[in-house]
Amino acid sequence: MSIKSFISAAKMLYAEGFYEEALCLTCNAIDACSALTYPNKGVTNRYKLFLKTHFRTISEMGFPGISASGIRIKVNAKIPELKTDNDGFVDMEQIIYHVVRCGLVHSCSINTSIIFTEQTMIGDWNADKFYLPKALVWGLIAAVEQDI
Repeated sequence: MSIKSFISAAKMLYAEGFYEEALCLTCNAIDACSALTYPNKGVTNRYKLFLKTHFRTISEMGFPGISASGIRIKVNAKIPELKTDNDGFVDMEQIIYHVVRCGLVHSCSINTSIIFTEQTMIGDWNADKFYLPKALVWGLIAAVEQDI
């Protein structure tokens, strides 16, 4: 097993419609890459730093039509894992780490507020839904592939 094999398996799972499973393997690959890149940092800090460092790639591939070095989102959905600032905003790195990665890796599920869409939709317009594009998997895969 290797980071490359996890990414290859994630691509196969995605092609078969297993988006969350593909995302889980990709999140594990990011864990491994971030540990190699930032060995002296704790898992949370190194993971978020990896995402921040590669965010332009993540946004270009994972949020089609968007090219950004960072994205902050106002969150109205009830997602206890997210710690927003006083105005209700949170960095995308927080969402990817605390909601997507931790949910998949620790519980084999994502908060039920998260809805994966075909379109580039980010955020929430209803109190009980938070939208992320399915292409997020490709953005995260591209970030890993830059490191391996």
